[in-house]
Amino acid sequence: MNRPSALAGAVALAVSAALLAGCAPPDGPPGVVIDKTNPWSPATKTRRYFLTVTTADGRRTHFRVSLGDYRHCVRGAHYPTCTKG
Repeated sequence: MNRPSALAGAVALAVSAALLAGCAPPDGPPGVVIDKTNPWSPATKTRRYFLTVTTADGRRTHFRVSLGDYRHCVRGAHYPTCTKG
């Protein structure tokens, strides 16, 4: 492999890693998990994962999470502490 193609491969790998690192949904507000949903989308054949929490001031907030966070956070758990699982 010559130097220009090796450099191009390294740049492509770095760009891919940077893009994948930004794929996680943003963190939701801290609170107690009161509901979990994972709707199926037949059009894209994918599933998205959501938690609903009650915050300290009593607001309910519904937000998207990763599969790992969804699995670790059961109803009654404290988010985001439960994600450290």
